[in-house]
Amino acid sequence: MKISKDAKVGLFAFVGIVILFIGFNFMKGFNFLKPYSRYYIVYTNAGGVVKSTQVLINGFKIGQVEDVRLLEVGNAGKILVTIMVDGEIAMPKGTVAEIASSDLLGTKIINIKLGQSTEIVNPNDTLNASMEEGLSEAISNLVSPIKEKSEQVLATLDKVLLSMNDVFDSTGTAKLSKGVDDLATTLGHVKNITGRLDNLTKAQEGKIHDMFSHTESIMRNLRNNNELLSHTIKNVKNITDSIAAADVTSTVNNLNKSLAEMGTMLDKINKGEGTLGQLANNDALYKNLSSSSKELSLLLADMQKYPGRYFTVSVFGNSKRANKADKKRETESKGSK
Repeated sequence: MKISKDAKVGLFAFVGIVILFIGFNFMKGFNFLKPYSRYYIVYTNAGGVVKSTQVLINGFKIGQVEDVRLLEVGNAGKILVTIMVDGEIAMPKGTVAEIASSDLLGTKIINIKLGQSTEIVNPNDTLNASMEEGLSEAISNLVSPIKEKSEQVLATLDKVLLSMNDVFDSTGTAKLSKGVDDLATTLGHVKNITGRLDNLTKAQEGKIHDMFSHTESIMRNLRNNNELLSHTIKNVKNITDSIAAADVTSTVNNLNKSLAEMGTMLDKINKGEGTLGQLANNDALYKNLSSSSKELSLLLADMQKYPGRYFTVSVFGNSKRANKADKKRETESKGSK
């Protein structure tokens, strides 16, 4: 069968188109000799993802974006991204497809973060979506706290400058100058005091040295007489042991007995029993004794003054002479009065 020239041209054109399509997709990363699986991801923001955006796992390319379109016509809040990945890569449930930047220029990629589940997501199913923080967002989040702190610092600095302006007016400057002068005077006084202390220390250096020497001598004597001190302490201990071993109980019992007898005696005195009781409780007896004592004193005084009235016997047998002497003594006493 003879093929016409037009058929040959058409067949050649078809084969060329197929080869061109396969070569174009091969250049984009598709290998038609390998099996691929299709998955869907719904984003609220595509973040610059376009067709042919690479899909990576741990930096290794496993596929690319096949299509990017609106999930619902007229609703730009949800964007459907279709990816084609190597069919040999299993996607566990919980796998996240994260839009990230691959370089500083902002080239976007979809980074697959595999889940930990043992269940596998079937092809043509939907993966979880997320978006990595971009460079501009990171810089903004980094700069925002610094900006707020800077504003606070500037506000505080403004208050400080206003306060300093109030301080360094004419009155404040004069007070500051006076304060500096007072500080200089104070430092001068401190210098004088330290000088005097230094001189005093030098003057008393000998006494301080003698004091430490005496202290050292005392400690040496204590160390040399350590045995004697130990013996003294031992003797004191023996004395205290002897006191502790004494019959304290008997002594206390005797003391209690004496106190009881004294109490009985005081009770009798209070009741008026005995001579001491009568003297303590009988006022008439006390007054009589007092009166008798007074009269006895007067009698003795009169006997000493006029013995001739009471003693009529004379050693020499002359009582008249004694009476005469008594009368003369009485007359002299009245004349003196």
